[in-house]
Amino acid sequence: MTPRFPELPGVSRAALAAVSEGVAPAVAAAVRHRGDMVHLGWAGSAELVPGRRELAPGDLFDVASLTKVMATTTAVALLVGEGALALDEPAADRLPGFEAGGKERVTLRELLSHSSGLPAFRPYYEEVRQDPASADAFLPPARRPRDLEAAFARGRALVSRAVCREPLEAPPGSRALYGDPAFLALGLLVERACGERLDALFRARIAAPLGLEDTFFVDEARRGSGPERSRAFVATERCPHREEVNCGAVNDDNAYAMGGIAGHAGLFSSARDVAAFGQAWLDALSGRPGLLDPAVARSFARRGAPGSTRALGWDTPSPTGSTIGSLLGRGPTGAIGHLGYTGCSLWIDRDRELVVALLTNHVHPAGRRPAEILRFRRDFHDAVAQAVG
Repeated sequence: MTPRFPELPGVSRAALAAVSEGVAPAVAAAVRHRGDMVHLGWAGSAELVPGRRELAPGDLFDVASLTKVMATTTAVALLVGEGALALDEPAADRLPGFEAGGKERVTLRELLSHSSGLPAFRPYYEEVRQDPASADAFLPPARRPRDLEAAFARGRALVSRAVCREPLEAPPGSRALYGDPAFLALGLLVERACGERLDALFRARIAAPLGLEDTFFVDEARRGSGPERSRAFVATERCPHREEVNCGAVNDDNAYAMGGIAGHAGLFSSARDVAAFGQAWLDALSGRPGLLDPAVARSFARRGAPGSTRALGWDTPSPTGSTIGSLLGRGPTGAIGHLGYTGCSLWIDRDRELVVALLTNHVHPAGRRPAEILRFRRDFHDAVAQAVG
């Protein structure tokens, strides 16, 4: 018997329109309202290149920068709640070498709020591609050795070193600029604080307690021996650096250079799991017991940098033009959320007790079209608001 899932017709129509108009080959969405799943649906094609494959309920999406909140921000929040980390301590006290480039006073709070003064992006993977000990990871698929453990270990070391050496572009706290290097650093810092790699920490401290069976990092050095071996994935970009269409390997090149496990990108997930994760944060923000300390969760949901919509790890709606649309997140306590480059998003409307997980492979196969995905995200969230009432 085919399982039945809850569906909001207006939300399904919005998803189907995005597929038919070519905004994204595949769309999956989950909506939770007051703790209940009120919508779970999927439509479109998991792959267009090299051949068309219909999206199936169990196919997993590369959620890109949702990794920042699902893994790294949540790990820091857990450690702050336990007293193992403090938001206003210098990151260099926990991550030796990070003091280089004038970063000795940069705090965890500034890294989380994107106000550290670090740049938005650096192509650290280029050094990995050119290094003789790690370049094999970026060979065309047919020429890649089967054993890439040493190559990815070297790549991880090179990227970690580059992040620690990265100089500031601006004084800490003087600006807010969204970017990846801060969360690469936070991922490394969390690993040092816990004595285990981010994928193991996420699995034990976040995924297992929340029952997130579809959510994990793919360890490129041991590909085929982890949870990915029995799963199907949604394709993302055609990558010139790896000479392939990414499918089941992280789209982000810096994360790939680190073996698929990084603080800014690397997680794969389903709409159901992303919504369940969002519910855990909503529960904490509403004062209910669960994974997170409510007081810590509320502190992370407050905007953390002057003149910015950024909270700690999370974003909040801007007055105009937010991807959450024109109807959600406008109540007294507002909303928190985050986007992913591949076309994914998570928004949590605190007043409506509403969690909206939207996963797409908008970038497949030719890359991002910002105006199209922005319009769809707004329309989709407006459709959710109208459907829920």
